[in-house]
Amino acid sequence: MTHLIERFTEVLRKGKYNSQTIAAYRNAIFVFYNHFRDLPQSKITDELISVYLKELAEKKAGTADSSIQSGKAIKLFYETIFNRKLGIKASGESKEDSLPEILTEKEIGKIIQVLDNQKHKALLSIIYAAGLKLSNVLNMKVRDIDFDKKEIMVSPSKSEKGRKLMLPSNLVPILKSYIEKYQPEDLLFGGDKGKAYSPRSVQLVFQQAITKAKVKKDASVHTLRHSYAVHCLERGMDIHLLQEILGHRYLQTTAIYNQIAQVELVNIRSPFEDLEL
Repeated sequence: MTHLIERFTEVLRKGKYNSQTIAAYRNAIFVFYNHFRDLPQSKITDELISVYLKELAEKKAGTADSSIQSGKAIKLFYETIFNRKLGIKASGESKEDSLPEILTEKEIGKIIQVLDNQKHKALLSIIYAAGLKLSNVLNMKVRDIDFDKKEIMVSPSKSEKGRKLMLPSNLVPILKSYIEKYQPEDLLFGGDKGKAYSPRSVQLVFQQAITKAKVKKDASVHTLRHSYAVHCLERGMDIHLLQEILGHRYLQTTAIYNQIAQVELVNIRSPFEDLEL
């Protein structure tokens, strides 16, 4: 066990974690392993770790940050040492038990409307308009937008399939206005001196926008993608088509949005209504 913690410590050092964090993470792993010292690694399930973290939070009442830090240490330890992603949050809460925050269409409209910078407006608009990840957009090339065919090309990645998506008509003038002003040559949304735009910068822009729009939700840029998916289902889109649009490899990944979408029965049409009787 000690040699694993030493390996973990080396990972932290290479990751340029400060000495205080390294000491806290090492201690968290020592305490964790001492708790499960009588169990083989194969028997330490996500459920057991979840219970451990929740009990830790109760013991450290009033110091929630400390128990969350332990959770982060344990999750990072399993990822770097065992190449195993735990299906729980740092709090011990199951990821499946926590549904993503969703913005209403009206709230998204407000957020986009308060954006005065054309680049910011175009960037956040395309994320919601096509249900994209921020990484999709920051890696996108100018040539990936085809205004004649009204298509958006998304390159394949380790987690997503490459695909062609529809370019909404009302997004066209927003993108054209941005391109005309900024004249991007390679990356569609490059940063200073042609370098990649910083994800952190985009997140800060988004947080400023939701504050200005007076939207009081715990949202991030990725919330735009979640909201797109839910809104598509509420408009009657087939979940298999949504899976293709989002680039999900597995349907169960897309199915989480079924738990959030509020589909009105009055909007569902029975095929019986089209029968000629």
